[in-house]
Amino acid sequence: MTDPRTPTADDVRRLLGEALRRPAQEGARLMALHWLHQLVAARELWEASQRNPASDVRGREVETRDVTSDALHKARVALRRLRATLRENDRVLDGAVDRRLLRALSRLGQATNAVRDADVQRAWLETEEERLPEGARDEARRLRAWLDERTSHATEDVGGAFAAYLDPIEDRLFARLGSYQLQRRVGVESTPMPFARHLATRVGRAENRLRRDIGRITDVSSQDAMHGVRIRLKRQRALLAPFARSRPAIGAWFDLATRGQDVLGAIRDADLLARRARKAGLHVLGQALADNVLAHFAVFQQDWCERLDDVMRTMEAAVNSLRGEGMPMSSNGLPMEIERKFLLRSCPPAARTVPPIRIEQGWIPGQALRERLRRSTAPDGSVTCWRTVKLGPAEARVEVEEVTPPEIFDAMWGITRSARVRKDRYVVPHGAHTWEIDVFLDRDLVLAEVELGDVHEAITLPPWLAPYLERDVTGEPAYFNAVLARPES
Repeated sequence: MTDPRTPTADDVRRLLGEALRRPAQEGARLMALHWLHQLVAARELWEASQRNPASDVRGREVETRDVTSDALHKARVALRRLRATLRENDRVLDGAVDRRLLRALSRLGQATNAVRDADVQRAWLETEEERLPEGARDEARRLRAWLDERTSHATEDVGGAFAAYLDPIEDRLFARLGSYQLQRRVGVESTPMPFARHLATRVGRAENRLRRDIGRITDVSSQDAMHGVRIRLKRQRALLAPFARSRPAIGAWFDLATRGQDVLGAIRDADLLARRARKAGLHVLGQALADNVLAHFAVFQQDWCERLDDVMRTMEAAVNSLRGEGMPMSSNGLPMEIERKFLLRSCPPAARTVPPIRIEQGWIPGQALRERLRRSTAPDGSVTCWRTVKLGPAEARVEVEEVTPPEIFDAMWGITRSARVRKDRYVVPHGAHTWEIDVFLDRDLVLAEVELGDVHEAITLPPWLAPYLERDVTGEPAYFNAVLARPES
């Protein structure tokens, strides 16, 4: 690295723990720098293993090959996650990485594909050889010998690929990712969007797409659909890996995505091997591999296709964790709610396609301080209870809330009898924002709300919502939920 001011690998490791609370522009760069440092370190380890001459002792040959394979695997993982980080955070990277840099990284990835595929397939054959039918074992050894030869040739190309594609851009990448600018308007206090909020939007946008893609997997022949799901899970893991150990909800989704990616990878590798075996005339091995594909597919179908709602709930919990951590903060460090509210003529049909959340809210009597109780019932019947206090103007106010046990909620709910609201909420992600459409159950009223990261953040009404807009009612007290609340008997 030519610029000594560029954060070192140790700097990045130290800063990464607080990246979610930093501005999105900085958090994204810390993520990218983390994977770039990992790539460079793995490349150096791989080159060191290449310089170490293989011994004539068989065990030493295997050890050297394993070190080389492991180093290249780490380089490929870091490269894949670097590319995913750059793609998913393009909006907040502000053009720091141009198409030429992305193209060079893409070509480096392509250059290592052949080695990766051969390594994985050879390892699979070594592991599974004893479990194969007797007639397939000899064919497996023949195929493994062919893969050994192919790996040897492909490995020779990897060194040239690092020199051709990484060396010319390494310093530029470190320099461009090592700094950023924030524009501020003179005399106007503003709060940059936290990286956690930006990341929640990116992960949340993938929910509907992932559900759609999994729905397209109908049987074992749906190889293209399964490959698409596997790529989406890889990107999810790339976005969340640095935070999986320290945030339980993020870690749960990361672990589930890992298991899904692994089983889909096993399906893909066995399927490719089966095709290769048949092409080489190794028909007994080809059939054994096809049976293996079916076995792995049965696992994916049971754990993912048949439990899709459970999978999506795990993903949604990770999104909610990120949203909570990405809430804007006031100057004194308290969490803030910055939102816009719109009156609608009716509920847009696009919102009706989303299963609603039933919300019951009640306010404990008070003058200067009114605490709100909320019970949310998800489409699957799961219930979450909250206690909330809000202070300040509607456009940007302090919001302090916490999940509360149902028994405490039930004990306090009776106190709110004089001021309650019941509504169905349709949550619809669109672009960088998530829109909440509230249909009130005790009156003819529909409101749309959207949370922002900054009071000056610009928003564009989604095309599915704009035709139903009456007007912006953000600052009108008549549309505050606490004012809309009515007594219940």
